[in-house]
Amino acid sequence: MPFTPRSDQQIYRLDYLAPTFTIPHLELHFSLDPEVSRVRSQFKVIVEESIDLPHTIKLHGSKMLFDIQLKIDGKEEDISSLLDEAGNLSLTLNTREQLIEIKNSVSPVANSALSGLYLSRGIICSDCEPQGFRNITLFPDRPDVMTQYRVTLEADQCCPTLLSNGNLVEEGIIDESRHYAVWEDPYPKPTYLFAIVAGDLQYIEDQHIRPDGRPVQLRIYASKENIGACDFALESLKKAMRWDEDRFGLACDLDFYNVVAVDDFNSGAMENKGLNLFNTSCILATKEQATDRDFRFVEAVIAHEYFHNWTGNRITCQDWFNLSLKESLTVFREQEFMSEVEPGIRRIEDVNFLRLHQFPEDQGPLAHAVRPDKLGSIENIYTTTTYEKGAEIIRLYQTILGREGFDRGFARYIKEFDGMAVTVDDLYAAMKMENPRLFENFPLWYSQRGTPKVQVATEYYPDKREMRLSLKQFLFDPVTNELQEPLPIPIKYAFFNRQGEMLLEETYTLTMAHQCLIFHNIDEVPVISLLRDFSAPVTVDYPQSIDDLKILIQYESDYFAKWEAVQKLVERLLFNHSLQRQEQIDMIGDALAPLFQYAYQEPGFAALLLTLPDNDHLFDHLESEEILPLYQIKREVEVGLARRFQEDWRALYNRFQEDSIAARAIKNVALHYLSRLPHESELAVRQYEKADNMTDINAALTALLSNQNPKAKVILESFYHRYEGDTLLVDRYFSLLGRNPNLTMDDVAMISNHPAFDLKNPNRARAIVGSIGRNRIALARIGAPLYRWIGAEIVKVDKINAVTAARLITPFAKLSRLPESLKEEVRAICQEMLNIGEISHNLSDQLKRILL
Repeated sequence: MPFTPRSDQQIYRLDYLAPTFTIPHLELHFSLDPEVSRVRSQFKVIVEESIDLPHTIKLHGSKMLFDIQLKIDGKEEDISSLLDEAGNLSLTLNTREQLIEIKNSVSPVANSALSGLYLSRGIICSDCEPQGFRNITLFPDRPDVMTQYRVTLEADQCCPTLLSNGNLVEEGIIDESRHYAVWEDPYPKPTYLFAIVAGDLQYIEDQHIRPDGRPVQLRIYASKENIGACDFALESLKKAMRWDEDRFGLACDLDFYNVVAVDDFNSGAMENKGLNLFNTSCILATKEQATDRDFRFVEAVIAHEYFHNWTGNRITCQDWFNLSLKESLTVFREQEFMSEVEPGIRRIEDVNFLRLHQFPEDQGPLAHAVRPDKLGSIENIYTTTTYEKGAEIIRLYQTILGREGFDRGFARYIKEFDGMAVTVDDLYAAMKMENPRLFENFPLWYSQRGTPKVQVATEYYPDKREMRLSLKQFLFDPVTNELQEPLPIPIKYAFFNRQGEMLLEETYTLTMAHQCLIFHNIDEVPVISLLRDFSAPVTVDYPQSIDDLKILIQYESDYFAKWEAVQKLVERLLFNHSLQRQEQIDMIGDALAPLFQYAYQEPGFAALLLTLPDNDHLFDHLESEEILPLYQIKREVEVGLARRFQEDWRALYNRFQEDSIAARAIKNVALHYLSRLPHESELAVRQYEKADNMTDINAALTALLSNQNPKAKVILESFYHRYEGDTLLVDRYFSLLGRNPNLTMDDVAMISNHPAFDLKNPNRARAIVGSIGRNRIALARIGAPLYRWIGAEIVKVDKINAVTAARLITPFAKLSRLPESLKEEVRAICQEMLNIGEISHNLSDQLKRILL
């Protein structure tokens, strides 16, 4: 067993026990059928010399397995006394080496949890992360048992595509109805990276030539109706392969690299060795179907899963507590890849996502350390903390050590741990061996939960021409409220004079609770830009003046810092209750006015600068979820800005009609503002009718819904009927309905009774229940009835797919922020959900943490 069980149903990181055995090779044979697939496995278990015999090991299984037969060294065994209630098998080994043979059956069509072997629109496929292999056959299902696989797939010829990990070594005809394929993966891997796909699929293909001249055959498989939308993904894969060779010297190590798009998938994609499985939402992209944001997302996910080949597959995590080892390092590599084009804009988008999704998680009941010390459910660690905050920690290595130092440490990590299952401590050790100056307290970033706050104060002494910058850091545990240890926090900063000239730019790493920097020969009080490039995942408390922020908006050259100055200025004025509404509009307008000319030079970046802070980001600054007054203030300010700059918005809208990402970005920002004005209500209608791309269609529909345009619902229904044959666009339809700030319970009833309403598909469940659950404006306005509807739908999803259900619980995580009367009603809803006798462990774990 990897961990010793405890009575509280939690597993603890420090209870980890390394495997006492090795399994060098695993032979798997599948006779595939949607109703009943038969599995044969054969492997030799080698017990370590230091272990006394007889010795008992655990083979993980589940209740999905049936017709189980076991042989040990050719002798048939009675398994009835060996299986526990969960379906695991305790195997007692009497000699140092024993040959194990297992036969069992599974039913792909009955597997609605989509973990293990299951059926997606007629395609038999698998998903084994984190613990799905135990739903296929009995085996040590843990990431630190790495084995070489040889897999034989047999199926009817009406199922022509047979894929597994590694390289295709043999295929042929069995008889007039059956055929087979044999795949070998030359590299040891854990069970979670195993995959098979069998079905009637089409493919597009190309090849990549490695630096040594050897080709890799690349194929992307999809259903007949989806294959035409895969070209962009194939080009993205080739681009990612070249980038990894150029940036890190890492080449593909297989002769075959296959990607498969499936409609039913719990996550976005899975990095199975040489056989990446993708949710169709993360791979299909044409301009008629996908927005510009979707295109970037597809490129990022394709790159992410490919980059896992080295950071996740060749080197994997020792246990699931160290999930961030592979995921955060790969997210960082993905972000670096995506930043090759427009790095400043990409950095802002990454930071905005972190602050909208991970920062609230870090401060709520579901907060956890990037490497936690205990877990109630392994699936519940697949969070923005593990991925995005973890990636920011990897970025800290690069910020502190510089790119050269980081690359040396990374190269050492790859060289020393290739083929091994390791921990975040091993990554830190590799970095420190190459960079001895790396701070000893750096690993605290992995063990302490919560978002650090840096409090800044300044003092200027004109007689000494001296400037003092005081930095204090605080990190309170969001659950216990205890003050935690200081972290190494690199802070990039710059000083500007009042004319906008940069006086200096430096990086200082704050390592103690309080440190003071003294600057000499400073002739006047400077304007200070802090945390440039978002140099650390922290919040900064620095009461900068409006005038200082306006100087940074005009003169700062760092993209993030310039954007952040706009965000802070708007926040400061929106939260200033002493100002009249017109004063707020005038002051924000004065700050934005110079940016209109800038928009003609850099339209893509200007689109970000001219967009007011996201609603959720503003709401998170409030002490409670009493958000409607702030929402109304922001709307009124946007109406005022729309009126003041109406001619400027109209000029931008008319000027940027060309087919480019940047042009669409600034044009649709202009549309957003103009649509706030009643006499411009037809603009979004005309854009919808004339648009030839999903970016413009989506922007028009959003504008129509958010402004309660009388034609909105009719047009949205026309959208549905136009695209009802496209699964992803039906998901978009439901998502638009769910995100509508003017959502009513009548709308919810319509959604519930819609013919395309479906909770079995994770994408559809997320589009419906997930979108409504993220609609904080509707939740605040409707209250308990909407929470009750969401809770009931989550329970329904839980009976089908526990992983998806647990990830829909987010609206209830804000329980402590609700107004008192609503808080008690929502708490009762959570308790009712918890009291249901048959909810999953995943969901009950989340609810218990929320109710704690």
